[in-house]
Parts: sequence; C-alpha cells; structure tokens
Amino acid sequence: MPEYTVVPANLQKDRQVIIDLWRRNLADINHLEEKYNWHFLNNPFGPGQIWILKADGQPIGTTALGMRPLKLGETVTTAGIACDLAVNKDHRFLQPAVMLQRALLSSAHAGVRVVYGVPNPPGASVLKYVGYRKFCSVHRYAKLLRVSHYLERSRKFGAIVPFIGRMADHGFAALQSFSRGRENRRVTQVFPCFDQRFDELWSRVDSAHPALTVRDCRFLNWRYHECPLRQYKTLGLLTEDESRLLGYLIYYVEDHSAICADLLVPSGAGDLSCLLSSWATVVWRDGLASLSVSCSDGALPASLLRLGFTRRSAASTARPDRSSRHEQCKTLFTHERLSVTEHAVAGGWYYTEGDSD
Repeated sequence: MPEYTVVPANLQKDRQVIIDLWRRNLADINHLEEKYNWHFLNNPFGPGQIWILKADGQPIGTTALGMRPLKLGETVTTAGIACDLAVNKDHRFLQPAVMLQRALLSSAHAGVRVVYGVPNPPGASVLKYVGYRKFCSVHRYAKLLRVSHYLERSRKFGAIVPFIGRMADHGFAALQSFSRGRENRRVTQVFPCFDQRFDELWSRVDSAHPALTVRDCRFLNWRYHECPLRQYKTLGLLTEDESRLLGYLIYYVEDHSAICADLLVPSGAGDLSCLLSSWATVVWRDGLASLSVSCSDGALPASLLRLGFTRRSAASTARPDRSSRHEQCKTLFTHERLSVTEHAVAGGWYYTEGDSD
C-alpha cells in the first residue's frame, strides 16, 4: 500500500501538474487551460483552491474548490463549490478520495461559509462519508419540439424520413401552439451582454428563496459571458416599452437540444410562462429538437409541468434501475463549516445548472 499525502497546491507553480491530472482523469477534457484561468485564477469572487493527492511522493489526484457568492435570506456570504475530483485509475477507491475531501473541508479559506456539490453517484458516496448533508434533488425536465430529429436517429422509415419528419414537425408545432411574439404586453429580446437592467432585476429578488447564488451583472458576466467552456445565449423578458427587465433565461445548444443554464423570473408564474413559451419559439425557429431544464424542487418544476415539460429523471435510489427509461436525478449536498445549532442553509435552494462547476 503506497503512502498517501494531500498537500495544498500553488495555483501558479503546480498549474501543469494539475492540468495533466485532469487530462488523464476528468470526463470533459476540453479547454482545460482556459478553464483553469477562468474558474480558479480570474474568479472575481476569489481565487479557487486546489489540493493534490500524492502516492509515495508522486501526484496522482486532485480536488478543488471554486468560489461563488451566495445569498442566504438577506445575507450575502461566500460558498465554495467542490469540484474536479480526479484520481488516477489505480487509486480509485475510498481512502484517497476521502483524504482529498477531508483536506478540502479542513483547510478551505476561512471566509467560505458553505461548501456544496452535485456529484456523480460514486462522488456522492464520498461526500456522505465525510459529513456532507444530502440537501435536495435536482431533476431534469424536457420538452420535445421537433419530431424529425428523433425519426432520423431511429432509421426505421428509410428514404421517406425527411418527408414524414417535416409533416410531423409542423403538426406537432400546431399542437403545441408555440407563442408567436407578444404575450400579456411583454416583449422578449436576445441580449448580447448583461447591462444595468440585470442589476435592477436582482435588486427585486426577495428572500422567498432561502438560498440562491447571487445573480447580479458581475456574476452573470463572469459565469456566462466570460466562460470559455460554452457559448451561451440570453433571452430576456421586458415590459412593453423595454425599459424594465422582468426575467431572463440563459441557455446553450448541445446535440440539437437547447439546455437551460439559468432562469430567473421574480415576478410570478405568468411572466415565467411567457418567457418559457418565447424560448420555445426561438429554439423552434433555430431548428432545434427539444428543450431541457435542470433545477431543484420548488415552484419552477410545477410551472414546467404545466407548460408541457416532462420530468426525465427518476428519484435517486441506492440501486438505480438501469433498465428504466428515466435517468437518475442528481443530488445537491451541502456542508456548513461553522459549528451552529441551526443550519444556515434551511428550506429550499434555488438551483439551476449554472450553479454547477
């Protein structure tokens, strides 16, 4: 058995060692250098932290903490998102992963009030083992917009697929009755960047959500506009004179699907429905096949279901049924680093995919 040790990384000196470990062990190895600069070195909410696991003195794994501003009721604090747990294949068992997570929890910056993560199933076992709290489920909801894409993938109808697909798409669009323009005297607009109207919108967010990431201009520009990992598009809902922002939806495109990264509509279910309908229209016109939204429990899932979305993820179980048509939901775990009698993070957490790492 090798001798394992965990040491804090120097973000400058250990850069290449860390990126090499990521390249060998992470599922997504695109833009690693850019990700390192963006998420850990140039984060306006504080430099990240990384720990290196060594076996007999040789680097064999990492874990990391990225900084996020978190609103708890009326208070803004710093949260750390646990991410980039990467261990060489020969050392992927409980002890190395537990050592990394314990080092993270014990030596994270003093200003980090809450640590959270949304891991894959093996990672979830590690977080539970070291004392994270299972906070809530994160389910994915999807809505089909275009049937032809799935007919072409099935290859059941041969050369007549394009003809059948076009007819099916137009019939399906008529059935769905996609919004075509203005609803309830609202206007939707694609935003190339985040302006002061987003700060004004954020100022109107009350404490209805016990916990949510701060979503002001500073955060949105860093998280989405400056992000090197994906190209995001922003759709805003405005008053008729376009002077006031009522809500926004940020999404990206992957495999003919529009995937929601963030969604915020403080003004109520009517405006939320209007924004989601307008999103469906924009995505339909762009030729995409479906919509996808991942979020925590709360009011948003009920609105999605009313608008024809279907929950595609099943509740998590100790032994997932691999034969099920539904994927397994994800779980948000939290760890509060201060010793208190009551949890600082209580009630619900307004979580969307953009809150991931």
